[in-house]
Amino acid sequence: MIGTFFLRFFALALLALGMFTTPIAAHAQEGSWRQRSTDYFDILYQDGSEADVENYVGFVDVIYDDMERIFGFATATPLTLRLYPTSESYFAVNPLARNVPGVVAHADFRRRELVVILERTRVQSEEEIRNNVRHELTHIIAADLSGNRLNTGFQEGIAQYVELPSRELEARIIALRLTRDQGRLLPWSAFDDRDQVYGDPTVGYPQSLSVVAFLVERDGFAKFRAFLDVSERSSGYRSALERAYGVSASDLEAEWADWLPSYIDGGYKRNALATYDLSYAESLLAQGNYAAAQSELQQAAEWLQQNAATQPPELVARAQQLLDQSDDGVQAERLADAARTAIEQAEYEQAQQIIAQARALYALLGDTRQDATLDAYTERIVRVQSASNELLRADNLARTFRYPQARAAADSAAVEFAALGDAVRLENALAIRNAMDLRQRLAGAALVALGLLGVTASLFGRWLRPAREAW
Repeated sequence: MIGTFFLRFFALALLALGMFTTPIAAHAQEGSWRQRSTDYFDILYQDGSEADVENYVGFVDVIYDDMERIFGFATATPLTLRLYPTSESYFAVNPLARNVPGVVAHADFRRRELVVILERTRVQSEEEIRNNVRHELTHIIAADLSGNRLNTGFQEGIAQYVELPSRELEARIIALRLTRDQGRLLPWSAFDDRDQVYGDPTVGYPQSLSVVAFLVERDGFAKFRAFLDVSERSSGYRSALERAYGVSASDLEAEWADWLPSYIDGGYKRNALATYDLSYAESLLAQGNYAAAQSELQQAAEWLQQNAATQPPELVARAQQLLDQSDDGVQAERLADAARTAIEQAEYEQAQQIIAQARALYALLGDTRQDATLDAYTERIVRVQSASNELLRADNLARTFRYPQARAAADSAAVEFAALGDAVRLENALAIRNAMDLRQRLAGAALVALGLLGVTASLFGRWLRPAREAW
């Protein structure tokens, strides 16, 4: 990967140096050039390159259309795409490039020509081959939009940003992390100096990409596109940035420095020109990890709204829909927790209402994983209600002096409350049971006392009654 990284960067950086500063030598007549035209390109090639030509014919117009969509601008056509079969055939026309290692492609915006050395693309993936064209075509478009006033750093930054993800991106981030850790990051003012940008491509290129990524993430691609336009009418990048963003270049640079760690740690995977991938958030929702999904989707929804100009409207709507689902999931989990707390505090009626609300949200989400837990909560409430009714029955039985039945009902309720761990209701049941026993004892004592009183009255009655006269 690192080798490919150097190949790519030397190719783009060092030939871009010639691209923006010195005319390319007139094309030597080494072999005869054949031409194959597409809607937007005249492809020039030599004998033996027919298979490569067919490959390029299959995608160059697609890339042109994509660039027109991205920038909202159609650069003048036809453009020339010249395919050199070998390094030697290229060096014959560009002898100064012989001492430049890793040359793969370049663009000449004055000649409106893209150049690729086929021999040196053999080690590249198909995506990287296409990125050669995307990158170089972007240089021409950016030069058109800025009146060729966009400096080297921003030219290379935007040309990299429009590339599709490939193995090279990871290599760039590794290099950027190393540059940051070594304290070798360039000030933005160095972007005006092509020698600094191209002097060490492992520093200049990853950093320029990160700066463009920061500006796009901060205010969207449309704002960066406006910066390209404003550059044509500005004295330099600093005034163009301030006019486009309403913030000084120094303030933007400070913001970028604070933002850079998040980019290196994974933010680089986000690109406003690529369709945002919601699969991770969807997997979190599918797992029922609603809090993590909510956090992920809040960031996604904000980012998509900011980059709505380059994202499919249905994707923006889908992200909001998923965010709403995650909100419902988080609320359902809070309700389930609140129901448990209410049960622990013996607030059973409140718990019943909360459980009903939680069930409704989980049903809306199609999530049945909490059914068993909510069923257990409901069963506990039903058992408490049943035991409470039994205790009420015991009290009613005691009031009609059916103490054996009342005692049995109270004991049954007390056993259930003990099993449920409801100390408050258990204490109440035992208190009622003790009150029944006390009432029964008092009633018994009263009956005994009444009996004794009756016996005593009978005895006294006999003693006080006059003796019967004998006749």
